[in-house]
This record gives sequence, C-alpha cells and structure tokens, in this order.
Amino acid sequence: MDYGLSKVREERTDFPTIRPISVRELVLDAIRDAILAGRLQPGDRIIESRLSKQMGVGQNAVRETLQELEYQGFVVRVPNKGAFVTDFSLEDINQIYRFRMEFEGLAAQLAREAGRPNPADVEQLVHALEEMEAGAEANDYWKFSRADLQFHEIFWHLSGNRYVEKALRAVATPQFSYVLIRSSRQTPLDLPAICRQHRGILEQLKSSEPRACREYVSRITEDFWRRIVQVMTEQQK
Repeated sequence: MDYGLSKVREERTDFPTIRPISVRELVLDAIRDAILAGRLQPGDRIIESRLSKQMGVGQNAVRETLQELEYQGFVVRVPNKGAFVTDFSLEDINQIYRFRMEFEGLAAQLAREAGRPNPADVEQLVHALEEMEAGAEANDYWKFSRADLQFHEIFWHLSGNRYVEKALRAVATPQFSYVLIRSSRQTPLDLPAICRQHRGILEQLKSSEPRACREYVSRITEDFWRRIVQVMTEQQK
C-alpha cells in the first residue's frame, strides 16, 4: 500500500468543524423536546427553580432559555404568575393556518422559481417523508410530528427567502406538535393520508410550474386546516 498517497488524500479531505454546544442550547433542546413530546402540556406552568434543580444547571440558563422559547412561541409569560406552555384557541389555529396557506404556498412557488429542489434537497425531503411514514405505521405521533416539521422546514428553506422562512418558523413551528400530538390523540387523524399528501407536495416541488406548486401546497394546507378545526370543534362540544 502506498501510505504516502494515503496521506495526500487525507490532507485533501474536508471535515466539518465541530461546534461546541452550550449549556443554554442543551437546556433549550430539553425543554422544547418535552413540550413537543407532550411531557409538558399546553397550559402547564414552567417553574424556573424546579427545572434548574432537575437539570443541574444555573437558574439564569433556564431563564434565558424560556425567553428564547417565548420568542419562538412555545412559552407565554403571564405577569405575576410566571411562564406557561403556550395553549392555542380555535381562533389562534384559524389565524395560523390562514397565514400558513399564503406563506407556505409562496415558499413553494419561490423554490420552483429558483430551480429547487436539487437532487440533494430531494434526498433530504425523501428522508423526512420516510420518517413520517415510519411514525404513521407505528402510530407514533411524536416521531411523525418531528419528521413532519422537518419536511416543512426543508422546503421553507428552499424558498431562498430568509424572511419567508423566518416568518414560517416563528408562526408555524409551535403549533405543529400541539395539533398532531394533543388533538390527534383525542381524535385520531389519518396519518397515512397525511403522508400521501406530503408525497404529493414532494412531486409538485420536483416537477410542477411555480404557480401550480403554490396552489397545490395552499390547497393541502387548507384541507388540513379544515380537518383540525373540525376536530377542535368536536372536542369543545
């Protein structure tokens, strides 16, 4: 074996830079995952001192994390009462989905106008979709919800418009698992059907005209919106 040649190849190999993860990021991931997994329910109070003790971190780290989660929409602060996991009313859901209809459709149109997705993008979307399908098959709402959000985050990014992507992340992200975990467990949704709709979105992103892609995505979003409203209305009876 020519070890000299091996050394040359090694020198030419690019390795990613490993970025250290801060305590704040670890705390952020832990609390957000607890919310998305349903271990912290909508309306639950979050007590800084208790979380600090449970996690073995300073209370300042927890406080800063809750501020970030409030910005992301996962947490609300009530004067003189503290921080609570965000709960959504029917009116909240109506406003969020009306917003998503317009902006997710726009994201899809912008992606097609920019010639996206490319093969690498498609690979990422397919992976997320396969994870959704695995979650649906196992009736695992947590796994399904994480993969569903990942699928949407990928195509938001494909829009190439950081303002569209940022707006969708801020408005849509907190309600993804609220809808799919809390509502769906009480009134189960047809997860395989949702997977089929997302496969349709993927095909539209791969091949359709920009305007047609926008209309398709908006229509799928509106369809899901109507089903969620129906579920929430039935639960309030």
